[in-house]
Amino acid sequence: MTDIALVHEWLNVYGGSEKLLAEILAMYPRSELHALIHNARNLKGTPLEGRAVTTTFLQKIPRVEHLYRGLLPLMPLAIESLNVRDHRVVLSISHAVAHGVKTSPNQTHISYVCTPMRYAWHLQDDYLRLHHLDKSLLGFAARVTLGALRRWDASAAARADRLLAISAWTAARIRAAWGREARVIHPPVDVERFDFSKPREDFYLVVSRLVPYKMTALIVEAFNRLKLPLLVAGDGPELPRLQRLAGATVQLLGHQPDEVVADLMSRARAFIHMAVEDFGIAMVEAQAAGCPVIAYGRGGAAEIVMDGETGMLVERQSVEALLETVSRGWSGMKQWDASAMRANASRFSRPRFREEFTAFMRPFLDVS
Repeated sequence: MTDIALVHEWLNVYGGSEKLLAEILAMYPRSELHALIHNARNLKGTPLEGRAVTTTFLQKIPRVEHLYRGLLPLMPLAIESLNVRDHRVVLSISHAVAHGVKTSPNQTHISYVCTPMRYAWHLQDDYLRLHHLDKSLLGFAARVTLGALRRWDASAAARADRLLAISAWTAARIRAAWGREARVIHPPVDVERFDFSKPREDFYLVVSRLVPYKMTALIVEAFNRLKLPLLVAGDGPELPRLQRLAGATVQLLGHQPDEVVADLMSRARAFIHMAVEDFGIAMVEAQAAGCPVIAYGRGGAAEIVMDGETGMLVERQSVEALLETVSRGWSGMKQWDASAMRANASRFSRPRFREEFTAFMRPFLDVS
């Protein structure tokens, strides 16, 4: 038996929530790990490689690693099927259903929330478009199903004894969707692995999953009009559309390893991000590399970017607003201070996270 059961959702990529999970596992290495699905092949070369994972019945579905987003209606049943009752503390990391894991009264359940379920709340229309349900006869049934998921989501949120949020933005969404308060502990960023001393080169950078809500198409359209060099690192279902849209100055690089991304951030003139993020680890990483960030000024960007000092916040999520901000940012060749950006990023460092998170967890793990 271990003191902590860690509950995640889909362990088939290594993204922001998986980096958070890996950091917590490094702090509490004897924790047992549970997830809806697990693809060990996709986690090779990451800190999660070789970790034993208890999964759910969803793991038995053929090609589940490609189909899992379409299985959203089954996820509440799957998360409730996990048996975590042999642990004093259950820590769920949730951006969909992990907060709904069932525990007993003698356990403490802490849910570290990245966001309430996006596709049941504010990204419902994106989910329907992604699965070609927005204009079909199945669309009505899908909307009914998502309505049922919202009701389950709000009800399941009451199961956690304590809620953590990755940002003030997420805490506000929790308050709106679930009617509960959450303490904010920003996730850790490995600031030290970035070099902020390199000279800036003449290209702009996007690092993102290529899905609709990331607004990469908006950025590409703006840079087509600006005729400025833009590199886009990332992969996803939007790639074919972006390939058709990209002009002569836009390069789509596909998925790139972490070390390549870090090098690009250390040399880019600016990092561009126009999505509303729950937090936005990539923006912090760019700041750690001394790179100015131009971002839409809602969501996590407002907590990360110091407007006018370490980057610029765009007032509207539109091509025209981005055009104006990029042009204004380099009129008169404003000099950006790379050391100020690095200092700003250090507010989200791993040592800061470990100190804050350990202090929060200590009362639940100490044996009286």
